[in-house]
Amino acid sequence: GAWGTCASGRQQSPINVELGLRRDDGLKPLRLTGPTEYYQATLVPPLYGNVLTLDGLKGSMTVSGLTMQLRSLAVHTPSEHRFDGVARHGEIELLFEKEVGSTEVGLGLSAFLELGETTSPCLAPIVSAARGYTGHVMQKDVLGFRHYKPPLYKKDIRPPVWFNTQTLAEGLLGHGSNYANYLTYLGSLTTPPCTEGVTRILLKVPLTITADDYAVIAQLQGKTARPTQPLHGRVVFDTATGRSDGFQSPTPPAYPSLAT
Repeated sequence: GAWGTCASGRQQSPINVELGLRRDDGLKPLRLTGPTEYYQATLVPPLYGNVLTLDGLKGSMTVSGLTMQLRSLAVHTPSEHRFDGVARHGEIELLFEKEVGSTEVGLGLSAFLELGETTSPCLAPIVSAARGYTGHVMQKDVLGFRHYKPPLYKKDIRPPVWFNTQTLAEGLLGHGSNYANYLTYLGSLTTPPCTEGVTRILLKVPLTITADDYAVIAQLQGKTARPTQPLHGRVVFDTATGRSDGFQSPTPPAYPSLAT
């Protein structure tokens, strides 16, 4: 059945990144292109898929000569992938379809979250939207009294969220030269039906999120990570150096065909 691959597959994700790393100087810098202006995406609360998800995203990324279409972004707490057995606080997972109008996912791109003094600007739409469910916004009134702002919407509402693909691209790929500083392996979806043949890309330099912002997402959905899966002899390729190969910017202007 549809769940069979989850149990029997030999190219399953996520994995623990520890063994089988192989340097590959042929890996190309990553480029995520999309609308430069804001557009409306849909926020799907954990109620529907256990994990906070932004749907209806626009953009594309070319990997191994195939141009894949950005579909969604999910926030896992803690991270699904582990490094030397240790999970990061969170994982931002972008899923791309193999072609326009396809429902088949061909690429999963992951950025990782660690606690810090500031929240990366590209995460702002996600955090502010999550606060709409939880009401965890402490506000001071004119007399200086602190009180909670109530939730904006119920747990089953799917509100529209203003989103900008270029801001996301610059935040994920520009940070720590992640566009040339990543790992990649052949894996799967991490939720049923666990379809295999998905190119997995793991950005090496994590983004920061404040403890307050992280708590809003973590309290909303709890732990959402699938356990790591056996490698079964798979190789994880590593850009190794993080060299930029002369690319000045990881995010060129959006191609006219993608601008809306």
